[in-house]
Amino acid sequence: MLRNILHTIFFCLLPLFFFAQGELNPEARVVTTNEHSYLVSLNSNGFSLSYQYGKRLDGFRRRIVNVDFSYIKHPKEIRVENPYYQSQKKFVFGKLNTVFALRGGIGRQREIYSIFDKGGIAIRYHYTLGATVVFLKPVYYEVVDSTKIYNNVQYLYISDKQFDYSIHQISDIYSRSSFFKGIDETKMVPGAYVKGGFSFVFSDKYEAVNAIEFGALLDIFSRPIQIMANEKKERFIVSLYVGYRFGKVKIKNKTDALNINYQDEETD
Repeated sequence: MLRNILHTIFFCLLPLFFFAQGELNPEARVVTTNEHSYLVSLNSNGFSLSYQYGKRLDGFRRRIVNVDFSYIKHPKEIRVENPYYQSQKKFVFGKLNTVFALRGGIGRQREIYSIFDKGGIAIRYHYTLGATVVFLKPVYYEVVDSTKIYNNVQYLYISDKQFDYSIHQISDIYSRSSFFKGIDETKMVPGAYVKGGFSFVFSDKYEAVNAIEFGALLDIFSRPIQIMANEKKERFIVSLYVGYRFGKVKIKNKTDALNINYQDEETD
C-alpha cells in the first residue's frame, strides 16, 4: 500500500517540476551554506524520526551526516483480542520482540534542479551509508494460567509470560503486559544500513527547508533477528518511506536574502 502511495506522490510532484517555475527572479542569487533539518516519516514497516546536518561542498552538493531512530514492525502484525474476556487491551498474537533501530551515517546530497523563483520546486537526491544498532525488547503477555468460579463469579489467575508458540493460543492470553515489562532484558544487535531517496523542496524563504521526501532503506544485521514467532528470522530488512522534512539553512549574503524575501512579501 505504501509503495502505491509513493508512486502516486512521485507522479503528482513530477509535473510541478516542469510547470511550477514562474518568472525568473533577476536579483542576485543567495549563497546557502550548511543545513540543519529534521524528517518525520511513515515507513512501510513502521515510522522514523531523523536529524540531518549538511555541509556545503559547492553550489549543488553537500556532505550529509544523518542520525535516525525507527520503530520496526513485522508486516504480519495484527492486533487482536481474546473473545472470551471483555475490556482487556488488544495484543499482537505471536510477537516475540518489539524492535527499535538507531542509525548513524554519512553520505552526499546533490541538487539536480534548483529553485529559481518564489513558488518553485527544487529537486534533490541523497544517499547515506552507516551503522545500525537494533534493540530487541522481549514482549510479555498476561497469560491466564487457570480460572476459578466462586459464588457465580469467575476469578482469573494471571501471570506475565513470553509467547510460546507450542502451547499458547489466543484464548490463553488475557492482554498484553506493560511495555516496560522485560525492558531490562533488551538485547542489542549491530549492523549496517544504506539509505537513498529524493526530496522535493518547496520553501518560500532562503533560510527555511520544507520538503516532501521519499526513498528506500536497507538494514543488514550481524545476525538474524526475529519479531514474530511463526515467521522466519530476518537478516536483511528493506523498507520504503515517505515523509516531511523541515529545518534551517545558513546563508552567506544574508542581507541580500532578507531584501529578496522582503520584496517577495511586498509583491504578495
